[in-house]
Amino acid sequence: MSTDSLFAVAPLVDYPQREQVITAAAANAKAVDVNDESPFAVLRSLGQEGLLTLGLDGSLAQQAAVVHDLATECTATAFSLWAHRSSVEYLHATGHDLPQGMVDGSQPGSTAMAPAFKASAGIGEIPVTLTRAGDGWVLNGVIPWASNLYPEGWVVLPAVRTNDDGVTQPVIVLTRTAAEGISVRPLQDLMALDSTASGILKFQDSPVADDAVLTDDVPTFLATVRGPFLLLQAAFCVGLSGAALESADAALTGVLEVFRPERDAVMAEYQRVRSTLLTYVETPRDLPFKDVLQLRLDAAVLTGEATRLESKVVGGKGYALRSATARRAREAAFLPVQSPTESHLRHVLAQLASQETGA
Repeated sequence: MSTDSLFAVAPLVDYPQREQVITAAAANAKAVDVNDESPFAVLRSLGQEGLLTLGLDGSLAQQAAVVHDLATECTATAFSLWAHRSSVEYLHATGHDLPQGMVDGSQPGSTAMAPAFKASAGIGEIPVTLTRAGDGWVLNGVIPWASNLYPEGWVVLPAVRTNDDGVTQPVIVLTRTAAEGISVRPLQDLMALDSTASGILKFQDSPVADDAVLTDDVPTFLATVRGPFLLLQAAFCVGLSGAALESADAALTGVLEVFRPERDAVMAEYQRVRSTLLTYVETPRDLPFKDVLQLRLDAAVLTGEATRLESKVVGGKGYALRSATARRAREAAFLPVQSPTESHLRHVLAQLASQETGA
């Protein structure tokens, strides 16, 4: 990042390993962007420092700060940490011990929870079933998108279980990515985040043990984990936005001063969203649903505005496919379709507003 910029991205909060985090992400950013390197090359090193499991109780500020700092240099790495840390949150929230491999990053965690969040909002169904097979249980169905799908990793997903009495109920299940009956069809040639081991998960009579069901109280579970889930997404949005604004500020001279009013408006929104995030991460599991959804939406919209401003100000050199400016624009383009998508967020917020007004 330019040291000549009038604006420099500040940490959300400081922590001893911050320079190590930023340096490692920057060193691997280009290789990660072209899928020559996995984000977990960095994340495993951070796991050795205990930086993948921060804030499991109380404040989430330091974990959000790590995600934010990674995103200033490499959003794919920040995104991969978010997905891993979300699966860590799920196990902790349900009282299950964390495998050592998830603590140190040697066994990545995948959050395949989008269908559960959509189903809870009334805009989708859970497409995986858990049914009896002899003395055990098997999973069948398809999860259309999940990330961190490494052979050595873990997956947390929702399923609809048919109990012995014929009653169906949603449950949350833990399994291994390479378990019997599971296949992964990689999603490749993406605009960005090609290195995040994203793919389609297919389950065909995949056996799971009774203790693989993390919880059958899905509404309480979702209410518990959605704060950290959404706040860490907002954290990498703010980190990416900050990097784009820093780059734009460094180039904002001469004739480009015509963009100053737009820059000031985007900067004001950046400071507002960042300040709100800093407040919310102190009590991540006690926030009103509407407030955390609104922050997540605002952070994603901000990122689009900040990267578009950067592209206009930086100009032609930012149009080179492998420039940092172009990379940030491609990374930001993912946010409207990342679960929860912009349509999902706006739909639920509209529902909540309607309930408040009695409309």
